Formats: sequence, C-alpha cells, structure tokens
Amino acid sequence: MTSAHVLPDDVARPTPGVTVTAVSGDDPAAERMRARQQAEIAARYGSPDAGEFVVETAVANLVVRDAGDPVAFVALRDVSGEPDGRGGVHPPRTGEVKRLWVEPSHRGRGHARTAMRAAHRHAMAAGLERVVLETGTLQPESIDLYLSLGYVPTESYGHYAGDPLSRCFVLDLPTDAPAAPAPDLAPAAAPDLPRTDVELRAVAWDDPDAAALRREMHETSSAVLYPELFAGLESAGGFDALDAYTGEHVVATLVAYRDGDPLGCASLQRPAPGAPADALEVKKVFVRERARRTGTGRALVTGLEGVARERGAATLLLETGIRQPGAIALYRSLGYRAVRTFPPYDEDNPVALCFAKPLT
Repeated sequence: MTSAHVLPDDVARPTPGVTVTAVSGDDPAAERMRARQQAEIAARYGSPDAGEFVVETAVANLVVRDAGDPVAFVALRDVSGEPDGRGGVHPPRTGEVKRLWVEPSHRGRGHARTAMRAAHRHAMAAGLERVVLETGTLQPESIDLYLSLGYVPTESYGHYAGDPLSRCFVLDLPTDAPAAPAPDLAPAAAPDLPRTDVELRAVAWDDPDAAALRREMHETSSAVLYPELFAGLESAGGFDALDAYTGEHVVATLVAYRDGDPLGCASLQRPAPGAPADALEVKKVFVRERARRTGTGRALVTGLEGVARERGAATLLLETGIRQPGAIALYRSLGYRAVRTFPPYDEDNPVALCFAKPLT
C-alpha cells in the first residue's frame, strides 16, 4: 500500500458559504441526489449500480450546500471483514465511499472535492484507516478526481470483481486526524526528477538496443504484472510475434542512453480505429530498474511529445495498467488526464487505464 503526503491542490478551494452536513439516510435532499446519481449511472452504463448500499447502515451521509442549496452528496460505509469478491475479506478498519454526486449545474466548483474531504474526516473520526471506492471507465472525470486526492488503483472488489467497466481505488488515511480542511493526498512516490544527461536517439523499431529493452520490459514487467493478459501468448507465436505485430503500427522509437548505456525506450504508434484521427499513442515506455527515478522516463515521454508535434498530432493517447501507480503518477505530472478507454482497451480488459494530453 502506498502512503501519502500533501499535494498542492490544482482545483479551487470551496468558496465561502459552502457547508457540509451529516444527515439521516432519509433526508430529502440526500434521497433526491442519490436517485439522480443512480439515474446518471444507468444512462451511462445501461443499468444502475448493483453494488450493495443500505443508507441506514452508513457511517455518514453527507450533503454539501452552497449558500444553503444542496449541491453534492457522498456516503461512507464500513466494509471491514466483508467479502472482497476475490476470495478474501476487506481488512479491519476499511471504509467504502459510495454515491458521490454533484448537481450538474454546480460542477467544476470543487464540490466533489469538498465532499470527499469530508468523507475522509468522518472516516478517520470513525477509526477507519483506509477507504476504497469504485467508479467506471465511462467516468474519467471521477478517475482524475480520485487520483488527485491520492487514491491509487486496486484490484476490483466485491460485486465489481472482474467487471471490465469497473475500476477500484484505495487510499490509506493518516493515522492522526489533520486540521480541517483535510488536505489532498498523493502517493509518496513522486515522479522521477528531470535530468540533463540523458541522450535520446531515434532508432528503428528493430534496433538491437530497442528490441532488447522491450523484451526485458515484457519479461520483468508486463508479463509479471499482468499474466492474465498473456495467457495464450505462446500458442500465438510468443513474444517475438507480438512484438512484430506491434511494430507494424509504430511510427517512431526513442532509446535513452547515459554514457552510451541504453537505459530505456519508448515508441509512438498509430492508434487503433475508433481513436481520434489526429492522435498518436504512446507505447512501450520502459526504463531499466537501475535507471528508475533518475529522469529517464520523463525524458522519454517528453521526447515523444516533441516527435508527435513534429508529425502534426493534436493529441497523445496512452494506456497503462492499474498495477503501475508510479507510471500513473509520472503521466499525470506531465499533464495527462484520464479519458474513456479507447480501442482496443475498451474490450474485455479489467486492468487498463487510459489517458490523453492535448498538444495544441
């Protein structure tokens, strides 16, 4: 589990007149906003959230008001010891955030963040040490909010386990209650620092150094972190066949060197049909273990952005997995934000997170 530290907030703090009140489960404003939240979920996904939630047993039902008007809602429940949907149970002192909602006419004003901070304070007051939550791939704005608050992806749990449209997140709470308002939190593993001694070379896809780096990436990272994605790889020709297929769509490859030593690679490819026509996709970003947190990854991604601009791309897309919080932190620090999963990751893939960055 990743610990947390304070991250400067890039969203405006709530304006004066915004309050948060703990209410009963049958509070009219709370009932109305929960119903609207479920209606929006049904409109996006075709059905409301089927996850269990009994308002009467919630640790807190919280209503955010702006100048007296109810504008947001969130609930918190204790799931300690409950089945986690993966053959185990949630650890002791685990809470779950449920039914976060902001009235559409009041979005973009920091009310979701206010509601979440309040939920964190109530969780700590109740003796909870971590909180989990679920959202979906059709809600990239929610994914970005949770990442900015310090949540990291976790395996899908409970009713959502194995659902390719679900993405679950977890946050370890401070053991000592902070002074109000609760700060935003972020993973302690900060993105790697910039370096000036990294040399980037544009090479062919089949360049020996680039090919060796991609094989090392597969053997030490991709296949280790996501074995379920490579279950049939050998019968399909193994790594060499997969690598050759990927190379058919690649338009540029960079290798990072330091003192002549190849430390990492990254490529750009044409995205699959269904992605924006003026976009390119970042692929195969890998840094050898001895060079991590030295600025090599940052240099590679920044270098690809320059190549993409030269090629006239308006947007860069990328996909990474839920088991790579360090990569997610790096991409977000470079301005990438969550988007709906795009092809081919919008198929039966329960571990993909997709991001994009405008270049113009």
